[in-house]
Amino acid sequence: MEPPPIDAGWDIAQLAKEGEVSSRTIRYYSELGLLRATGRGPGGRRIYATDALERLNFITRLKRLGLTLEQIGALNRAFDEGQTPGMLARLDRMLGEQLERARVRLTELHSLEQDLQDYRRRIQERLDPPRQDD
Repeated sequence: MEPPPIDAGWDIAQLAKEGEVSSRTIRYYSELGLLRATGRGPGGRRIYATDALERLNFITRLKRLGLTLEQIGALNRAFDEGQTPGMLARLDRMLGEQLERARVRLTELHSLEQDLQDYRRRIQERLDPPRQDD
């Protein structure tokens, strides 16, 4: 789909399709203040500014990285207030914390994998005990 003319904006259906989310998700993000409609189009559909897709992609990316919608909202507010360097510093700290949690979880998962393998080996030995030659 071609982006809308610079002055037209996106209707909710276009934005949802381009952002690969549901219209319901966009309405929810709007309720939380993460996305803002700039007006209403024909039929009462919400219209979003042309940068809404970029913001929607930003939200999606941060959610995928494990940030909460509350954290994303705080970053959006800082950005909206013109505090881009502060927002970036805050984002860097948040991502560092997420990275540390991921490392801890990877260690836990590796330990779990080892425990599962060991337990399966013990069960298999009981199911098929070694044979003793006479």
